Amino acid sequence: MTLVWTVVLFVHVSAAIFWVGGQLMLVFVVMPLLRRAASPEVIGTIARLSGRRFARISNFGLFPALIVTGPLLAWHDGVRFHNFSSTFDHVLAIKVFVVVVVLGLAGAHGVAAKRLTRRGVRSLALLTTGLSVLIVALAAALAMLPSP
Repeated sequence: MTLVWTVVLFVHVSAAIFWVGGQLMLVFVVMPLLRRAASPEVIGTIARLSGRRFARISNFGLFPALIVTGPLLAWHDGVRFHNFSSTFDHVLAIKVFVVVVVLGLAGAHGVAAKRLTRRGVRSLALLTTGLSVLIVALAAALAMLPSP
């Protein structure tokens, strides 16, 4: 049974790494380089195409993996909704809340990218990325807390 939970944890962590790492790569490496070296038309095309590709990977691979494995791992760690009172439970609740906000912002990003200015799109991307990093920090805190 340990192997099963190891695989579940591996899938969860791998999907989180790809999601957050992908955001960090786009926001802090790809887009700044494009802004320095490419024409506005090229920037728009690459941003649109890479955003669509990342959204497809996220929507059909990463998010489902995270949404399935997250609750399984919480259950495995002893989280039960009828007894939601430990520090672990409270940190987990904050993490889940931030995850829901990030999923909403990520969903809005595709729609907003067509309606907002470049600065608005960039601000939304930075906010989403910052909150995603916060999720990782909360996960690290959970790893250090005793399970309920």
